[in-house]
Amino acid sequence: MDYRSKTVLLSIPSIIGSVIFAALTGLAAIISMSAWLMVMTIFYVIMIVMKITVLSRGGVSLVSKNPRFTSANNYKIFSLWLLAFDIVFGISILIFHFLSIYKEYPGYTIYLTAVYVLIRLGLSVKNMVQAHISQSFTTISLRKIDSVKALVSLLILINALLARFGHPYSDLTRNLNSAAGAGAFLIILIMSLSGLISSRKRGLDNVD
Repeated sequence: MDYRSKTVLLSIPSIIGSVIFAALTGLAAIISMSAWLMVMTIFYVIMIVMKITVLSRGGVSLVSKNPRFTSANNYKIFSLWLLAFDIVFGISILIFHFLSIYKEYPGYTIYLTAVYVLIRLGLSVKNMVQAHISQSFTTISLRKIDSVKALVSLLILINALLARFGHPYSDLTRNLNSAAGAGAFLIILIMSLSGLISSRKRGLDNVD
């Protein structure tokens, strides 16, 4: 079984795990009435939906000759979605920064997120390298989604740590949260723009 097939196959349990994580963070957001955590959870859910969509379009590309579903076109569409996501994400970070919409929430969120983030970050770096080696647009799209989810979960962890061990409404906390958000925004922007460039270069050549 090649790397692309393994990635697609492993995406199913990955989606299930992501849904569980999103449900737990959403519950924590409701209990703590944290707007920040709820928005991050919504972003996380959006990435899950995007992953399912990438898988479905990748499946169609294998059986259809429709030019709309070539791997290059699928990658272009995914990159446009990712760019749109990043714009909304960036606007949200700015709103949170200027309105200081943060709140303390349960300590267990830290432990739950910390374990998940450590696993997710380690795997995302390793898998992204392997995905680019495979040169499969479907695989690269799936790995980019995993990387974005890792970034979102990292932001949740950073906010939880700052709220737990610092003052959630101080200027320092606000600036650190915003800096982390800006860093994530730039990384996602690079991923989306590089995807548009790669899909344009590859044209309609379906390599998957």
